[in-house]
Amino acid sequence: MWTVEISEYLQIYFVFLSAAWVLRKKGHVTLDIAVKNLGPTGRKVCAVAKGILGILVTTTLCITSTMITYEQMVLKISVIGALELPKWLILAPIPLGMFLLVIEFSLTLINDIRRRDN
Repeated sequence: MWTVEISEYLQIYFVFLSAAWVLRKKGHVTLDIAVKNLGPTGRKVCAVAKGILGILVTTTLCITSTMITYEQMVLKISVIGALELPKWLILAPIPLGMFLLVIEFSLTLINDIRRRDN
């Protein structure tokens, strides 16, 4: 059924295009039990490490998903189903969402480095 397909495709759009906003609002699940017990310097080190790791992972995913999406566009591959949509159209929010996450992780890292814990 085409309604199920559209729902599946929209989930991809919603998840990847909202991920950076959720990161900004600190809405992602975190494991802060150990970090809370650290001093200000330890918390800052963890925050900076988290930012650097986030930038590295999301940059890698952004580059890889961009190459895959571009390849799907050049090869004109379609998704077979009730709706025959170009596959790149379904994959497009992934590199865009990863790019937005790279920006948000970078801004968060800059703020974490500049922040002074008293």
